[in-house]
Amino acid sequence: MATSVDYSAADHESPSCYNFWSLFGCEDEKLKQLRIARRRDMLPPWRGLQSLNAEQFYEANESPREFKESKPWNAGLCCRRKARGAALLEEPRSQKEPWIWAPQADENEIDLEWKIVEHELDYESLCRLRAFREVVAQAGLDFHVACRKAPHSKRPGTLLRFLRARNWNQELSLKLLQEALDWRRDYQLEEKLEAWRAEWQAQQSRRVQLWRKYGYIKQIGLDHDGLPIHLHRLSQCDAGGLAREAGDEAFLLYHLMILEDCFEAAQERMLKSGKLITNFVDVYDQGDYGLVDGYLRRGYKAWEPYKMMIPILDKVYPERVRVAFILRCPAVFAIFWRLVEPFVPPATVKKIRIKGYSAKSYVGEMKEFMVESVIPPFLGSDDRALLTTAEPWGGWVPNGG
Repeated sequence: MATSVDYSAADHESPSCYNFWSLFGCEDEKLKQLRIARRRDMLPPWRGLQSLNAEQFYEANESPREFKESKPWNAGLCCRRKARGAALLEEPRSQKEPWIWAPQADENEIDLEWKIVEHELDYESLCRLRAFREVVAQAGLDFHVACRKAPHSKRPGTLLRFLRARNWNQELSLKLLQEALDWRRDYQLEEKLEAWRAEWQAQQSRRVQLWRKYGYIKQIGLDHDGLPIHLHRLSQCDAGGLAREAGDEAFLLYHLMILEDCFEAAQERMLKSGKLITNFVDVYDQGDYGLVDGYLRRGYKAWEPYKMMIPILDKVYPERVRVAFILRCPAVFAIFWRLVEPFVPPATVKKIRIKGYSAKSYVGEMKEFMVESVIPPFLGSDDRALLTTAEPWGGWVPNGG
């Protein structure tokens, strides 16, 4: 009589258990494929992972941690097999040498970045990342026009951000990456940014002069990982006025220039330090200080240009936020937040820390990410006299100004 095999249970068996099933004549084609796959899965990270199908570990919409918690691989096994299976799964990590970052002069940036990722990620996440890299290559994205100057499709840090943005779902992550590259190509991002940088340095055009005079974003220092931290003084800016007078394209290019500079700095810092760094700390000052009038009016006018820009940033630069401090929020901020929150990815919402006026309510948390000297004096203290010299100032942008 043929023996019935529960394949769902077999999916979680250790490799040695397939010999057990074969004794009962159950070694059909599916079990053979499972056994081959499991043996391949046990290879250490530096062998054979390019051909690994990550869906053997998790369902499409699961992260590695969620899989471990919800579907234990060793369910139904005896204690001895559980212990042996756990040792096999942990073996690739435990056998690694102590981490010493010593890049060789003849190694290219992509190889160095993969070394960093292999050290930083757990074994399961690394398998999924390598599988996604293979999917990206098979989709032909290495030859995309947007990858001619920068190898976006080959950088593991970039691929990791897109995977995390879609909860490790390869199909959705690939779609998002394709859309991001298409947008870069169609918008001619590299060419326009190159022209904008030259225009910014020359300081001759009216739109650059407006942004230099009424701009409201400034780098205030570096975080503990050596990456730039930017202060956004939405409290005193007239973002709507800048978009009106300087144009929507200048509004977008100004923010894209900052983001591209941040990712370039992160790439350089990662290769120098050997630490995987893919996102940033931002500080938003929302205080209604009364130094620039029309707080509500300026806020409503800012909504249109930001509504245009936010979807672009989330598509082209997903998972860029490590933490965002929104400080000194007045009661009316709740009105703006209700408008903005639906446009912000849920994963990003979890990284946003909304704080009140008192410096004591947020300085301690900020020091987890930066040294205290990086915090601007007017934000590190409740002394209102410091507000008169706070930078950048922002201010109303006059019509035709």
